[in-house]
Amino acid sequence: MTSTARPPGVSLFYWVKESLRQSIARGDYDPDTPFVTQREIVERFGVSTTTAVRALNDLVAEGVVVRRRGLGTFVVSRQPERLRATSGPATIAYVSPDSDGHKHILQRGLAAEAALLGHRLLVANTLDQNHEERTLLEVADSGADAVVLYPWNGSHAGGVVTALESRGVAVVLVDRYFPDVPTDAVLFDDFAIGHDVTSAVIARGHRAPALLWSESDTTSVRDRRSGYFRALREAGLPELPERSVLTNYYDLPQPSRIERLQRLFASPEGLSAVICANAATMGVLIGDLLAPGLDLPGHVEMASMDDGGPEGLSPLAAVAAQLPARAMGTAAAQLIHERLSGPDGPRRHVVLPARLKAAGKGQRLLSLSRPAPESSGSAQSSDR
Repeated sequence: MTSTARPPGVSLFYWVKESLRQSIARGDYDPDTPFVTQREIVERFGVSTTTAVRALNDLVAEGVVVRRRGLGTFVVSRQPERLRATSGPATIAYVSPDSDGHKHILQRGLAAEAALLGHRLLVANTLDQNHEERTLLEVADSGADAVVLYPWNGSHAGGVVTALESRGVAVVLVDRYFPDVPTDAVLFDDFAIGHDVTSAVIARGHRAPALLWSESDTTSVRDRRSGYFRALREAGLPELPERSVLTNYYDLPQPSRIERLQRLFASPEGLSAVICANAATMGVLIGDLLAPGLDLPGHVEMASMDDGGPEGLSPLAAVAAQLPARAMGTAAAQLIHERLSGPDGPRRHVVLPARLKAAGKGQRLLSLSRPAPESSGSAQSSDR
């Protein structure tokens, strides 16, 4: 098989990816035979390794091909046509950890759009990763036609998702995805969130911002952390492992959290800015900064990669990413409706941008003072 000439004005990457997709659509590749390799793409199309890798990665993300560890890359077999048991409204199950502000807003968008499209919504909250897998099987056994899944931190439900889709149940992931399982998903542009929030913090004069997480094993966290590193490199700043470690700060016992903060403040770089995973993590941080016995003189600015609600900038966040959580729910309902309404096309990831908001310089600055002898410490927030 030889490649056709690249049309004028078409990028190399797009030409390679679409040429491969068209070959797959024609049936040129057997799902049981390994797909073309990175080296073969380079030789066939005369492109760089970077272009070949990007084309393959996109085809994997869109569910056109799948990587099998130790075996190679393979074309994904067409899913069986979905057969509805009745002609009435479809039942969509929203499976999610117990709702917080962000998840609740997402659910409202999903419910409103599902109702407009004529579908029923069943909500099932999960307690942990094992309960998540059982719940997915239970909602499918109860007759759900589709599932919108908000995976747990450290979720291992990829195999169950594959099993549900093999039974004809449509599945869309929200907020995060499984790197090794091709699925439909609605995501935030998490790399851009990590990059833009960090860049805005650096622009305010901070040279070594620290990261604090509420989760540690999700694609959203890893992608935001990658964006953080990119912003540091662009600014010519060092990547300090202690400041970016993937540790769940939110769930640590307070003594462990205080100990970590003390180390950060005592380090040679000092600590003048902290970027939190979300508003809830920032709330825990504020409580820790005010804890008795914590000797933290100076000023601290805080930023959030998720403002946690529709109200926009959190009261003490100098920089915050405002995530379109309701739009995520709306898009998930629309993608499910598309899957239920006709033959399956290639799986795809819908990526939503975030809105960045920042306070003026000198605003939302937490001032920390040493305790005076025989008196308690004090903290003040400046919001001039």
